[in-house]
Amino acid sequence: MTTLVIGALGATGRLVVEALAAAGSSVAAGVHHPRQVNASSDRGSEHRLFDLTWEAEEMEKAFSGVDTVVNAAAARDISQAARVDRDGVITAMSTAQRAGVTRWIQISMAGVDRPEVLPGFLLSAAEAKREADERLATTGMEWTVIRPPWLTDAPAGGRVVLNDAGAGSLSRADLAGVVTASLQEPATINRTFEVASGPLPINVALAQLL
Repeated sequence: MTTLVIGALGATGRLVVEALAAAGSSVAAGVHHPRQVNASSDRGSEHRLFDLTWEAEEMEKAFSGVDTVVNAAAARDISQAARVDRDGVITAMSTAQRAGVTRWIQISMAGVDRPEVLPGFLLSAAEAKREADERLATTGMEWTVIRPPWLTDAPAGGRVVLNDAGAGSLSRADLAGVVTASLQEPATINRTFEVASGPLPINVALAQLL
């Protein structure tokens, strides 16, 4: 099984690539430009050129031989959220489905369905992500939507809580662990859940989604 990680050179995407490779997965790291190849080649993965601003025809090659996609990308500029986090992701989902991808894991954002709890500057990004999350459920692929809260660069703790609206943060390393564990846990298929640092080992928490 080959997993394409979109946003592979981002702060979260790098850790997702490393976690998947460490778990023995065949990983294709999606990068924007040929000059980024060297930045991804030392983490146990191949590289594939990919950009969420491309048209579907340009995206097709990156999905060749891919069974699973992890979308760890996000617009760097919030003003581009609709173009990247909604339109680009929706185009990528449709292209992936036509290419034979069977599993898509979407890293979204906690609170996208509760805009009243979000600061104003995040509302446009939240709306874009929510629309993409909802579209994913209609693609025919097996899907998982993971909604973390504020992300930190703390070391992995390996313990989380799911669907706790009061939870405050999650390390990127633990988010990468949740992504990797989700690929092995059937209870995450066709599920949306929020996740934050908490008391339960990751695999135990995910299994409770059943």
